Amino acid sequence: MAAQRKTSPMDHPMVLTLFIFAIIAFMYLSAEVLKPVALAILLSFALVPISRLFERIGVPRVPAVVVTVLVVLGGLAFVGYEVGQQLNSLADRLPEYEENINRKIQGMRPTEANAITKAQKVAVDVSKTLQPNTHADVQEVRVVSDPDFGAQVEKMAGPYLEGLGSAFIILILLLYLMINRENMSDRLIRVFGHGKISLTTRTIEEVGRRISKYLVMFAAVNSTFGLIVGLGLWAIGVPYALLWGFLAGALRFIPYAGAATAFALPMLFTIATEESWTKPLEVVALYAVLELAANMVLEPMIYGRTTGVSALALLVSAMFWTWLWGGVGLLLSTPMTVCLAVLGKYVPSLGFFATFLREEVDLDPGVRFYQRLLAMDQDGASAVIDSVLKKMPRAEVFDKVLIPTLSMAERDFARGDIDEREQAFILRVTADVLDDLEGEPEITLASLSTAAEAEAASAERAGDGVAGPAAPVPPKVLALPANDATDVLALRLLAHLVEPARVPLTIVEEVEAPLKALERITAESPDLVLISHLPPDGLTAARYLVRRIRAQHPRLPIAVGRWDEGKEAETSIERLSAAGASTTLGSLAEARDYLVGLAKPKAESAEKAAEILEPARA
Repeated sequence: MAAQRKTSPMDHPMVLTLFIFAIIAFMYLSAEVLKPVALAILLSFALVPISRLFERIGVPRVPAVVVTVLVVLGGLAFVGYEVGQQLNSLADRLPEYEENINRKIQGMRPTEANAITKAQKVAVDVSKTLQPNTHADVQEVRVVSDPDFGAQVEKMAGPYLEGLGSAFIILILLLYLMINRENMSDRLIRVFGHGKISLTTRTIEEVGRRISKYLVMFAAVNSTFGLIVGLGLWAIGVPYALLWGFLAGALRFIPYAGAATAFALPMLFTIATEESWTKPLEVVALYAVLELAANMVLEPMIYGRTTGVSALALLVSAMFWTWLWGGVGLLLSTPMTVCLAVLGKYVPSLGFFATFLREEVDLDPGVRFYQRLLAMDQDGASAVIDSVLKKMPRAEVFDKVLIPTLSMAERDFARGDIDEREQAFILRVTADVLDDLEGEPEITLASLSTAAEAEAASAERAGDGVAGPAAPVPPKVLALPANDATDVLALRLLAHLVEPARVPLTIVEEVEAPLKALERITAESPDLVLISHLPPDGLTAARYLVRRIRAQHPRLPIAVGRWDEGKEAETSIERLSAAGASTTLGSLAEARDYLVGLAKPKAESAEKAAEILEPARA
């Protein structure tokens, strides 16, 4: 018996909720400390693969890390310098286009006064009338003191020094994390993995793999997008096309806001430089097509598969992390969401993160089918069955979809969660599904083999009089529902499964009193009585029926089908066996195999056939 997982205080919903809110409050209050650390960790995930390439060719780790960081910083500095030069050139030329901009703005104004402009004029006139008279000669006098040299330096260099200080801290943290990456993993395992080393190791590895893969794909998609934008603008004839393409790719690293900024810059430039509206509209069309292709097709497909997080979860997380940490939070939203999704996958108490954030939700088909039925959506329920039938055989569909649905309906009806109308709808739709399947028999190797053997035996008996192997003689089974119409429907499902084996299953369609059931048994003289019962209710009725049958027919085999029993199966088996049941069956597939296994040649029939045919052979 497997050891049960020990309960933890974190398993309690209230404790877990308070813990999460405490973490959010801590992250909000200590944002200025945590943001550089988070940025350094993100950059380490992006740069460690490059550093490993240097290490594979024999470069020691410290020089490899330093070279990697210097190459990346040098490339960024070069590109930033070139972009800055281009932007300065654009800024210097903007006054040349002032007249063009004013002319376009004037052209956009309405030529005639409309209701809005008239109302604005009346409001201005009324406000001037209501203003109190003031002395025009009164002038305000302010004494302004010249700031000293230190204040001027602080005012001019303060913002830059703050940014340089943050960048220096991130650089130091980045170097430390890249050089001591195994040491950091060991520390995490020491803190969180005591007694769960394998679980913690898998979590760390999967987080690193997903984030690194996401960053690689993110960079590839953004670079391709920027290249296509640059080529498209060059084909349109927009000046500085390569600059706009670079900005389009670089700014897309900032989710959502970056793409809008990358579009606005060339759009405003073409409006300012072009005499007509043709090129601005062409720029709008180019970005519209590319953004629709990227947002609707590429990004959900690539990022969803890469990160394992749904597009909706990425959007919501971007809003949350932006609220929490501003622009830095927006940049870190996807990696942080990936971390939460992986934690939810491996940590049971955080499993709701995996449920809400993952791209694919592993919802049981029986639950999906039942949910469609509760919504009174018969078409949707049929679609669920059709999709499941393509993936698994009918016996498995019955045991994993239809029987659990009937069981859940029984439980909800017993608790009063659904009424008689809803329960009747569930039974009717399930019966309709079965009727559709009865019109299309399942072709399997087992059914073909059974049918072929029966046909061969029949032909051999009716042919030239030479006896072959005796055909299986199936048992005569009388099936009784223990409680209600749901048990009858379960028996109909079983009859459909045993039909290819030609096992005669006589189903009593209505629930009868024990005395009438005994009379039916006496009249039918079956070889086996099968009692169908679907939990949760009816065990008492099933035991009473078994006890009465056993008292009147001591040697009659009695099988009880306890479909979808769950955790209480062992207790029910003991109680039914004590009442006189010969065997208990836990699934329709098990019951099918049991009934088909009883279909064996009768020894006396085979011996009698041999005695009759022996003189003919002589």
